[in-house]
Amino acid sequence: MVRAKSNIAKITGIIIVILLYMAPFLDKYYYLKDVCLNKSSLEINNNGEKWGDEPPYYVENFVNPSKPGVMCHSSSIVMAGEQKILCTWYAGSREGAGDVAIYRAVYQEATGNWSEPQVLVDRRQCSTELRRHVRKLGNPVVAKDSRNRLWLFYSSTAFGGWSAASLNFKVSRDDGKTWSASKKLILSPFFNLSTNVKHPGVNLQEGSFLLPVYHEFINHFPQLLLFCPETAEPRYEIRSITQAGRAIQPVLVPQGGENLTAFFRNTARQKEKYILMAQSNDMGATWSPPMSTSLPHPNSGLVMVRMDDGAYLGVINYSFSHRENLTLVMSRDAGKTWDILKVLEQGEGKEYSYPAITRSHRYYHVTYTYERERIKHLAFNEAWLKRLRDHGN
Repeated sequence: MVRAKSNIAKITGIIIVILLYMAPFLDKYYYLKDVCLNKSSLEINNNGEKWGDEPPYYVENFVNPSKPGVMCHSSSIVMAGEQKILCTWYAGSREGAGDVAIYRAVYQEATGNWSEPQVLVDRRQCSTELRRHVRKLGNPVVAKDSRNRLWLFYSSTAFGGWSAASLNFKVSRDDGKTWSASKKLILSPFFNLSTNVKHPGVNLQEGSFLLPVYHEFINHFPQLLLFCPETAEPRYEIRSITQAGRAIQPVLVPQGGENLTAFFRNTARQKEKYILMAQSNDMGATWSPPMSTSLPHPNSGLVMVRMDDGAYLGVINYSFSHRENLTLVMSRDAGKTWDILKVLEQGEGKEYSYPAITRSHRYYHVTYTYERERIKHLAFNEAWLKRLRDHGN
């Protein structure tokens, strides 16, 4: 009897410790429900404007020069001021090496030129700012909120591979000229591991936004991070999209109102797999089960965006097995069928991957990994897309 009472006391003590440890997370949850998800103030910012009639426009160039022995990968782009595009990526001797740093460069639409690349954060700087050991960096994502602040989210690990990654962020209030110190996102009351990022999210009112993230440890599944920065310490909540175990790196496409479409990288092991798609009618609170599109997929990064007329525009590796091509595709019936607009890259044994896309007032801008040696940039307008759609290449 004495032993039983002792065990009950121990269990009760453990439960009390766990509840006390989780109290800050419960406080975040109720704050988010009461403030960030106030339906009367919730709005999607599509970050784009309708364009007038212009002649077809298309240019291509490189964000950074090629350097012997330097690998480049995982670019992200965003508007950073009037007619300026900020691009981030990581580069080093190889993916996961200790010398990998996150770089930035700025594109001027008026001149068509990129600035010299600069280091935005490296492993030592990250370790100093976070006050903890950092082994490697990866997957930078840059985004702008509805209050014109720029946010850089990036992954870091203290040990192991990307399945042990955690997320950090930096913020800029002057279009990327200066940045705050890195802060770690504490997304779990326990191990806080295996949350990664690949794409920017969807803006809400009052500076809040939904950021798509994904989990890779043991099981693969996508999630949404509801991020509310309007306090001394930003508040955030993780939402599940699906536990299907094959969908990661969600791309969010706003449809207006509270409707969202998500496209996913497919990590299933079958030989012939397709890009996945799901729908939400309540700003990501609930989702339909992921369904296969008709787009072949080699388990690689992809990007999608909604055009003014409602069509989906995507940049993907159109293959079941490799990343040797990069292809521009379009759907005019909400993803039921797809057309190939243009093969952007094709090279046997080469890699063209991890595209990113953003819109300025006049152009679409696309960046992607070019043969793991450089980041390539394309800019084009609606008139060029219309010509492809109506007349082909």
